[in-house]
Amino acid sequence: MLYKQIEQNKRNTWIILGLYTLLILIISIFLGMLFTVYIGGAFFVIGLIYIAHVYFDATRHLMKVTNAVEITKETEPQIYELVEELCLAGGLPVPKLYITPDQAPNAFATGRDPQHASLALTQGLLNMMNKKEVQGVIGHELSHIRNYDTRITVLASALTSLITMTGVGIVVFGWGVLTSENKGLLGLLIKFFALFLIIVGGIISIVGIPIAKLLFLLVSRQREYLADIGSVDLTREPSGLISALSKLERLEEGENTPQIGSQDLALQHLYFNFPSAHNWISRLFFDHPPLEKRIERLENSNRIK
Repeated sequence: MLYKQIEQNKRNTWIILGLYTLLILIISIFLGMLFTVYIGGAFFVIGLIYIAHVYFDATRHLMKVTNAVEITKETEPQIYELVEELCLAGGLPVPKLYITPDQAPNAFATGRDPQHASLALTQGLLNMMNKKEVQGVIGHELSHIRNYDTRITVLASALTSLITMTGVGIVVFGWGVLTSENKGLLGLLIKFFALFLIIVGGIISIVGIPIAKLLFLLVSRQREYLADIGSVDLTREPSGLISALSKLERLEEGENTPQIGSQDLALQHLYFNFPSAHNWISRLFFDHPPLEKRIERLENSNRIK
């Protein structure tokens, strides 16, 4: 049952990525119709170059922004052996391992495939969790690697960022021109053009960004549930991960929840847990499922065969 769900989820993900590509193509055609075909074509080509750059540079970038330090079997034998044991169980190559100084308890995996994967644990997670709980979290992240979730998440976040930067960037540029000191007839024409740019950027932002976000939600929420069950498949029992999630739930309910340092969009989507808002409206647009839902599914995981 688990592997059928994973295969179905993979197929659905490629459909969603196709819709992402279609959305970017529509924006390119929209810009081409409003300006020139060269502008539309340039946006599409530059967009592909940007996505390719993010895709191949994601690991280096994410480890840099989190100040991650690579570890080995010699420097951190206990953590390495935990990962090595689970990789053997799942038929995976051992990814590069990192520890970040972030005091918020978290973890993330990245890489375009299992052969180029990396896994990072925060110091806050290692301080807070016992060995069994850390094993459950590592199993979750290795499941993301095994299911190629890391590839899809990086691509989807790059596409979302591209659409966001395009819409907001055009609005900001148009506003800058509109508020500049241009006088006379030429100045009036420039201001009309700036107002036109603001409208174009606004349309892309108002329409494109919510659609991109909704597509990403379709990619991400089910993946978190499947990675939780995948952790159970690797560790052979759910108690470690349930305990880890329960600790995070209690931490979120307290007043002194450690804040996640990086605002990087891809990193936020890759994190093991990203603290959610407590109101239901915010939760509708949140890509991580509520912790209580994840715990509930794990407690019923013995029903999944």
